[in-house]
Amino acid sequence: MDWFDKLDKDDIKHWEEVMLSFSYDQEEWNDARTLLLELLNKDNKRAGEPAIRSYLSCCAESGGNVHPLPALASLVEELYQTYGMENAEEENEVFDL
Repeated sequence: MDWFDKLDKDDIKHWEEVMLSFSYDQEEWNDARTLLLELLNKDNKRAGEPAIRSYLSCCAESGGNVHPLPALASLVEELYQTYGMENAEEENEVFDL
């Protein structure tokens, strides 16, 4: 995973623990994470890795009792459009003077 290469060892460990807790493969986690980052960027927001991991874990848990298992990215999109992401922060705006 390319995004794993950009994380520190603690974040990698935490991601691995989260991914093992749910029935989604690594590619689905990557797709869901990428989508969440795109949605946040579109709304001029950002979030740290722990908040992203927590949000995606909640999304994965929300689909855990549904069969067939919905795509994780679709759960992310649905929950983000409905509830947003409380732990996200507004991007600092930079103005050219």
